[in-house]
Amino acid sequence: MPWPIPSFASVEKPEPISPRRWLLALAAIASGSVGAVLLLWPHGKPTQTFQFWGTLFGAPLVACAVAFGMRLDRWEAEQTVAEESELERERLMGLWREWCRRHLRIVDAAAFLPVTDELASFCDAKAKLPMNVDRTVGFAWSKDRPVAFRRTRMLHLVAARFADALRHRREMVITLLLNDASSEQVEVWKTRAHRIFTRTAPGVVFRVEARQAMGCAQWLVEQVDIAHTVPRLVIAVQIWPDGEAEHKFSEGAGAFLIEPGAPEAGSIFRPMMTAPDTLEADLAQLAQMQVAPDRLTHIWFTDCSDEAVTITSTLTLDPKAPLLERNLDSIVGQSGPASGWIALATALEASQRTGPSLVGWREPGDEPLNLCMIAPAQSQRPHRETQTCH
Repeated sequence: MPWPIPSFASVEKPEPISPRRWLLALAAIASGSVGAVLLLWPHGKPTQTFQFWGTLFGAPLVACAVAFGMRLDRWEAEQTVAEESELERERLMGLWREWCRRHLRIVDAAAFLPVTDELASFCDAKAKLPMNVDRTVGFAWSKDRPVAFRRTRMLHLVAARFADALRHRREMVITLLLNDASSEQVEVWKTRAHRIFTRTAPGVVFRVEARQAMGCAQWLVEQVDIAHTVPRLVIAVQIWPDGEAEHKFSEGAGAFLIEPGAPEAGSIFRPMMTAPDTLEADLAQLAQMQVAPDRLTHIWFTDCSDEAVTITSTLTLDPKAPLLERNLDSIVGQSGPASGWIALATALEASQRTGPSLVGWREPGDEPLNLCMIAPAQSQRPHRETQTCH
């Protein structure tokens, strides 16, 4: 669903007092006052006195001053109400914008894709990317290997990639996001992960948890609103099970390290879940409340190619600097339960060479489209919101 941001009506300020209109009104008031003095002056009373001339000139001045003062007082009251309403509107919009821009702080990210091309080439607009449309692609090192070997190898790859960052922590939560989250597989993954990471960083206390990979957007929405201090390594994996005759998705993995208090960190912002019939309106809300003042450079898609054109055209602010699209389904093959996580990790790793990006994905068999903005460390600005992790 889109963000529940209320619509704020524009504040109408009172029209400025028109000098031309009020000069005519004051002239009429003054003329009427003079006529009233002459009409009401007592018959037979001398007019060559200070009292007569003071009344003749003073009455119009007093009448004009009273009339203009009442109008000016009413205008100032309306202007004060309008200014206070505008300030309150800006304050509420600022609070909602901070809510939309709450994010997880990411100190490192890595994508493990089944294609051999380096990730740096994905960022180049002129790069010749691999084409794996409607294919299922596996890791080159996993061919004819049992799932136990592939599981261990993948965990070793992640541990080696994040070894330097892990050794400087006292404790760490490892969240495994798996395409097969059966109770038996979960326990095997947790045991193997704890053993491998304990060997990689002996001085760190690891707590390993596991869950199914689907539900990426919901998990992120929960995390951005929860304050915590323990770093978390998120590892999303989809690998083929043993004995499968026809594979349903390409293999792959993505990992990123969340550290709430990190001074130099990239970001995963609050995701938005939208539907095709409200996509354009939701994109406008996302651009106003989250993307600005940054400028997107890349858009990464998986399992949402039908909405790619609408998203790109809506978020392209400068025709001379169009957004670069990357359809991961065309590059790495068919999407799976962890493809949203892998797309986020890919965009995060690539953002160090590009800039803020948008990731769009759809869960297998699910209708809502998930949109999530990510940003590299160099584009961070100070925000008042709490950096979160759980």
